[in-house]
Amino acid sequence: MSGVAFTFNIEPVGKARPRVVVKNGRTFAFTPQKTANAEDLIRAQVCQATEFFEAGIPLRLVAEFVMARPKSAPKKRRWPTTKPDIDNCYKTLTDALEKFLYANDSQIVEVAMTKIYGEIPCIKVVVSEVTHA
Repeated sequence: MSGVAFTFNIEPVGKARPRVVVKNGRTFAFTPQKTANAEDLIRAQVCQATEFFEAGIPLRLVAEFVMARPKSAPKKRRWPTTKPDIDNCYKTLTDALEKFLYANDSQIVEVAMTKIYGEIPCIKVVVSEVTHA
């Protein structure tokens, strides 16, 4: 297996903390709608992937989170230093890919991530098997 590459045409979304509500004396936790929608859009595209990495296979993930440039940001500024945090974007992505592209996100042993401004917001990702010793 070599690897798979995807471009998800969505605005990168940081993983939000679960919300907790109490209803009729029972406690329920749920994922906020914005995060759930982003994960669903990613999964819809990944469902068509022809590769699946079984449990135990070490993986490398390279991700580029392309953010929409706000009108207030200077054109020369390339790197967004605002929310969402890159690690929260990573968590949304890896949680969405889990069970659809690989068995468990604990298989990811190497990561390279970038967060930049771009014309079209998207998430670009390449997942491949680690083959070196």
